[in-house]
Amino acid sequence: TLKCDVDEALSAYHCVTLFDAIGYELYPQDLQEAAGRMGLGVYCTLDLAKAQASGKSVLVVEFRPSPAQATRSGTSELMAAATADGEDAKRWRQRGYNGAVFDGSELVLRSECIRALYRREWHRQEVAWPAMKRIMRQMRDPPLAIDDQSATTDVAWVKALDRLKTYGDRQVSDSRELLEARCQRQASSGRAAGCAVS
Repeated sequence: TLKCDVDEALSAYHCVTLFDAIGYELYPQDLQEAAGRMGLGVYCTLDLAKAQASGKSVLVVEFRPSPAQATRSGTSELMAAATADGEDAKRWRQRGYNGAVFDGSELVLRSECIRALYRREWHRQEVAWPAMKRIMRQMRDPPLAIDDQSATTDVAWVKALDRLKTYGDRQVSDSRELLEARCQRQASSGRAAGCAVS
């Protein structure tokens, strides 16, 4: 078990193909769990290069493995698995976890623990201030404060996108370092043999 503080927010990259008709705003509840190597879940990575090499849109998910308010399933924490091989590693859901870390930099999550979802990059000219404002409200520690007094010019939009991208990358990097440190602590205590985030 990778112990997480109550309501602690972690971030990861989620790669998905998005249709051109989909606008800037995305909703966490729209993420669909998929069957994969670790069973059913939302598959993410802590590796930016891997996410970019996927050829898909890279989204940032902010999730809370141990939310203050109980989830529908009543689950919490993250399970540490050295690899996705073996049936035991795939039983993270049945064992009451909100997700699992595996293969060094990969994650699989229950969709219900994802609290914020946003695009890492946005290349269209259209601005979407109301959507950006809603995303900021979903985040634990948003990098921007947007209110009725905020400048909503095209230049301000470009700066806000850049700040959000930088913030997201930093949050994923910090999450990776945090999970790696927790894995190493557990491995040194003998409680999580093979646990490694790299």
